[in-house]
Amino acid sequence: MNASRGEAAATTVRLSAVVAIAKARSLLRDGWQVFISAPDGVRYMPDEFDKLLMLDPAVRSSP
Repeated sequence: MNASRGEAAATTVRLSAVVAIAKARSLLRDGWQVFISAPDGVRYMPDEFDKLLMLDPAVRSSP
């Protein structure tokens, strides 16, 4: 997950899709610009975050 606001920047790695999306949405509410990079290198913008849930094996295998 990559986020920026003004001159500040943050990168978080090795998060599950659920955790990355929750963190990204929290930062969005605080005025940060955010995108999430999937393991395959594809960047997902905020309106595409839910697509990441389909990539997370833990979410796909949930009953």
